[in-house]
Amino acid sequence: MDEVGRITAPHRGSAAAVLALIESLAFDPNVDNAKLERVIAMYERIKSGEAELAFNAAKGRILRKLARIKILKSRPALCRVASGKRQHDADGVFKYAPLEEIDKHLRPLLVAEAMDLSYSSEPCECGGVLVRGRLKHLPSGHFEDSFLLAPVDTSEGKSTVQGVGSTNSYLRRYIACNIFNIVILEDDDDGNGGTIDESQTTTILDLIKKAKAGPKFLKYMRAQSVEEAGSLAAAVASIPARDYRKAVTTLQGQITKAEASHANLS
Repeated sequence: MDEVGRITAPHRGSAAAVLALIESLAFDPNVDNAKLERVIAMYERIKSGEAELAFNAAKGRILRKLARIKILKSRPALCRVASGKRQHDADGVFKYAPLEEIDKHLRPLLVAEAMDLSYSSEPCECGGVLVRGRLKHLPSGHFEDSFLLAPVDTSEGKSTVQGVGSTNSYLRRYIACNIFNIVILEDDDDGNGGTIDESQTTTILDLIKKAKAGPKFLKYMRAQSVEEAGSLAAAVASIPARDYRKAVTTLQGQITKAEASHANLS
């Protein structure tokens, strides 16, 4: 069996080992181009898989740390009532967490894991604002993109330029929260807050499927069992809202461990 035959699939060696093989084959006059191209393709697959594993592991560590951080809605804003007039009483005021407040907690965790979250405005023919958030693991080069689209905010007499800026900031906040499953809490949140909403339930159900989590996960999250709730979806929906991030990070951790274990066994 020749050197190429000894490594027949991406899981048979590390990217470094295959790269060393490529270097030796490149100077071997008896190796044809087709064989060399197969080894190069193998190297690219292994390198891509290792990069994705490194990305997921780093992101998982950030998620676990974020689960212990409480980010509050601290900045007040006024909304309009149906008549279009500004509402100045308490019912017309809502609070939100500005991008700099989210970034204050998130940026140090990104730096510690050599990750970067950048944003860019993308071309959009619909007349709205389309923002791309790119989370990149700098050592491996692996990245994932997240997109959000919204119409230009022209409320409160904003000019078009002001509206684009406001919408851009709004989308960046939500992209960061979506990527890292960040739940923004009210100032007076006492930790109760009911159960998770429909969107959060869908997210957790998807993660449960990927993590192949069993009944122990529901018990750990202090949720109803499938037997008590009548279905898995109903059981997941009984998870306390305050524990949403904990549920997500727990499942993400199980997925990362399973991927790493599979890679090692292979």
